[in-house]
Amino acid sequence: MLLAVVAVAFCAFLIAPMALVVIKSFQTGDAAGLVTSRSKLPNWAKRAVDSMSSVINTVPGMVLGIAFLFAFSGSSLQNTFWILIIANIVHYFATPYQMIKDSLTKMNGSWETTAKLMGDNWFKTIVRVVTPNAWPTILQVFGYYFVNAMVTISAVVFLTGARTQVITTEISALQHLAEFDQIFALSILILATNLIVKGVVAAATRERGTVTIRQRVVQVATAAMTVRRDSRLVAAEQASRSGSPDFPLPTTGNRRGRTIFTGTLSGILAVLLVAFGFGAFSGTAAADGQVVIYTNADDEAVTAFQNALNANGFENKYVIQSFGTSELGGKLLAEGRALEADLITMSSYYVDSAQERNHMFADLTDVKSQLLQDSENSTAPAYRRPTTVQEGAIFYNTTVLEDLGLPVPKSLADLADPVYAGQISVTDMEGSSTGWLMVQAIADAYGTGEEGREILTGIYRNAGPHLQMSGSGPLNSVRSGEVAIGFGLRHQAIADKNEGLPIDYVDPEEGNYSLTESVAVLDKGDRTNPLAQRMAAAIIDAGRPELLRTYPNPLYVGEQAPDNGSANPQVFPEPLTVDLLQAHQDFSEACKREAQGK
Repeated sequence: MLLAVVAVAFCAFLIAPMALVVIKSFQTGDAAGLVTSRSKLPNWAKRAVDSMSSVINTVPGMVLGIAFLFAFSGSSLQNTFWILIIANIVHYFATPYQMIKDSLTKMNGSWETTAKLMGDNWFKTIVRVVTPNAWPTILQVFGYYFVNAMVTISAVVFLTGARTQVITTEISALQHLAEFDQIFALSILILATNLIVKGVVAAATRERGTVTIRQRVVQVATAAMTVRRDSRLVAAEQASRSGSPDFPLPTTGNRRGRTIFTGTLSGILAVLLVAFGFGAFSGTAAADGQVVIYTNADDEAVTAFQNALNANGFENKYVIQSFGTSELGGKLLAEGRALEADLITMSSYYVDSAQERNHMFADLTDVKSQLLQDSENSTAPAYRRPTTVQEGAIFYNTTVLEDLGLPVPKSLADLADPVYAGQISVTDMEGSSTGWLMVQAIADAYGTGEEGREILTGIYRNAGPHLQMSGSGPLNSVRSGEVAIGFGLRHQAIADKNEGLPIDYVDPEEGNYSLTESVAVLDKGDRTNPLAQRMAAAIIDAGRPELLRTYPNPLYVGEQAPDNGSANPQVFPEPLTVDLLQAHQDFSEACKREAQGK
């Protein structure tokens, strides 16, 4: 029962921002439609709104999200629900605007003039006459905004923070951690919620059954037989009650009281919407004194971080939010010191590039562990310390490989052999930095010329549709028997083998190339959380023993390599930077296009 309550509360928290987006968004579309269809603005102004609508419809959501990321970085809108609302209003404005405009244009254009002659102003006419007639369209606009706000990801993935995650960004974070059971449950929740909302809208806007001719004849006959009171008698009774024989306009009760109630309720709702938009009810980590930790680490590493922090007295004093590497990297480079996080754990090459561009990290002062400094991985500048080493390896499903009669590959070059066609799964560099481990090995061992290009193209050709965007995707495909062989993170294959799954791994002859992830503390001046430095020290000093069991590469003095250490650890000869990442991505994309025959 408690689990069900927690689940409902969690879902309500994720869906509530979408409902808020819907309310504000369809109000905006309605207002724009009124301006262009039932106002006296000059034609050039109306055409300008139409043009803006058309232009907005051509802007991709990702472009819009990045533009908002740069435009509002460091502002009061950053990491609030309001920036999500504004982004969704702009992203989906065109269709609701056109729906409302078409509906209002079809209505009688003289309603406002007639109402003015009767003493009503324009606003009252819109509320009492136009809105009821446009109600079906307004409900359809609501449904359109709700469904799209529930499923959007590209426009908001860079705009959410630790306390403003929505359901789609939560799915994106879970995909990075390969939590597919939770992804499935949340996806079903989205589907069910959208179906319910669409069903309610359809029921509310459906056409009512028409009255048959026979029923209409009976109604007319009944009305004709009704005995009506003499109008002079009615006038006399009216004069005796009010002193005037004039008939009053129809009323539905205490209009003044109803107006006061409606105005008060509208004011309360407006205040609640504004407060919710700025996170007054969800709270902020800064207001609570909590340290906000952004990470792209795997689930095993996050668990080790939490265990180290909790064991050192920091339980309930921090909030950890997981991101994909590209999302968090984009936020680091774009937001700089304005980033919500107080502490990050992130791929070291992104940390170095962000520091070079934004000078955003403070030197670590509380870490006591000393780096080995015997390799690129175990050497670091003063503002960061490596937490883990991610190594690449070949792994395979022993049962599937035996059934297919395929040889166990010994190198990455072997994976280009056509004998493995359709039985390989690898990671695309565009989706995850895990794919970079394979590209590093090929680029260093064979170069990016003809030989290296031929090998990488052959691997992509053999992978075919099994080219994954997630770093854990290849292992999942091998684990399920969908393919026989994959390339991915070595420690994940070791964990599967230790659990008794039919998985084994091979350290490729080219070497186990690696990437490190590091911890760093943001330098926010007077706003720097004093606990951040102590937590960074706890992650390294107290967390490394547990991390070493999963990521078996010594980094600090006193650490010993476990028995499952890699046979041939290698480090790319050039410093790993964002520029090198882009160069290898270009190399990978060229090979991928050639493999696909483009």
